[in-house]
Parts: sequence; C-alpha cells; structure tokens
Amino acid sequence: MSRKDTYHNLVKSALIKEGWRISHDPYFLQSDPKLSIDLGAERIIAADKNRDKIAVEVKSFIADSQVTELQRSVGQYGIYRELLKIQEPDRELYLAVPIDAFENIFSRQVGKVAINYFQLKLIVFSFDREELQWILT
Repeated sequence: MSRKDTYHNLVKSALIKEGWRISHDPYFLQSDPKLSIDLGAERIIAADKNRDKIAVEVKSFIADSQVTELQRSVGQYGIYRELLKIQEPDRELYLAVPIDAFENIFSRQVGKVAINYFQLKLIVFSFDREELQWILT
C-alpha cells in the first residue's frame, strides 16, 4: 500500500467539516496491479435522498518542479478516472491540490490546458484552515 500524502489528513478533515462521510480510506480499485485512491466520501442530498459519491486523490506539489508534479498527477488522475468508471461509474474523481499549486501551475497556461483538456475536477485546499474550493470543468 502506498504512503499517505503529506496533506491527506487535512483534506480528510476539511471534507468531514463540509458534511462528507469518509467511506473509504483508501478507496481500493479493482485493478491489476492493485491501486488505490486516497479517499472515498459520500454525502446525502437532503432534497431527494440520493447520495453524492466522490473519490479524492490528494497531491502535495512539494517536489522541485511543479510541471513534473502536474504531469504525474494528470497521468494518475486519468488512469484512476477510467478505472473508477468501470468499478463505480456514479462516483466522481477529484484531484485535491494545495492553494499555492493552484495559484502557480494550475493558473498558468500549461495548467489551464491540463484542466480543460483532461477535464480535471479539482479541490483546492489551504494549509492553515480546513476550507475547500471546488473547481469543476
């Protein structure tokens, strides 16, 4: 099993604070080789008693090159998204990234291209408070 990301617990706490129930930690994919997404979460939609279901891959972007981190994250996101479509098509995949990565690499041309082309769904988190910003394409 892979090691938890540096900000795993921060994102998990922020999701709980927003009313999500953590259903998986980690969320295992039925794949060969065995892969896992950091978190699975669910939230009941009060109006119609359905559930929102998400899977969240947390990334720290603490390596020397944010471009390299972006490339790795987008590749991993794409593979996980396709595997998740097979396993549980009604669960949406999100990539959780720190605010500084969003303001730096994701707000620049290469990041915007990645968001649009790969239809990334992002959760942007802050280091000092448990608040999330949801970016949908």
